[in-house]
Amino acid sequence: MASSALSEWRDFYVTIGTASGAIVGAAFVVASLTANQEKRELGINGFITPTAVHLAGVLIGCAVLIVPSPSVLFLAAFFGVGGLAGIVYGSVIIGFRVKGLKLELGDRFWYLLAPPLAYAVMTVAAWAIWSGAPYALSLLAVSLIALLVIGMRNLWDMATFMILSAPKDRPGA
Repeated sequence: MASSALSEWRDFYVTIGTASGAIVGAAFVVASLTANQEKRELGINGFITPTAVHLAGVLIGCAVLIVPSPSVLFLAAFFGVGGLAGIVYGSVIIGFRVKGLKLELGDRFWYLLAPPLAYAVMTVAAWAIWSGAPYALSLLAVSLIALLVIGMRNLWDMATFMILSAPKDRPGA
C-alpha cells in the first residue's frame, strides 16, 4: 500500500479518531450514572466496558493509521489480529456476560451482533491491505465508522436507561 494512499485518508482518520476519543470520555460519564444501580457490575462488564473497548479500538486504529509510513505487513497484522480479537470479544465474551438477559431485539443487534460484524469487516480489510486491493482503506473505513456508530448508539441507550431508571429521590432524576 502506497504511503500516498494513506495520506489521502489522513483527515478522515484524524476526524474519526477524535470523535471516538470524545465518546470514550462519555463512557466514563455513563459509568458514573450507575453508582446507585442494581446489577451495576453486569451493566459495566456487559455493556459499558464493551462499548468503551469498541470505541478505544477505533481511536487506536486511527492513531496507527496516521503514523508516518507504516508497513503493509504491520497494518495487515495489526488490523487482522484486532479484527479477530474483536470478533471473539464481541460474540463470545460479551455473549457469555449477558447470557440469560431478556434483551429486546434491537439491543441484541446493537450489543451482540453489530460489533462482531464490524470486526469481521476489519478482518477482511486486513486481508485486502495485505493483498494490495484498492478498496482496502474503504473497507477499513466502513468498519471504523460502524464501530463509532455502534458506540454512540449504545452509550446513548445506556445513558437513557440509567437516567430513566434512576431512583426518584436522587437530584436530577
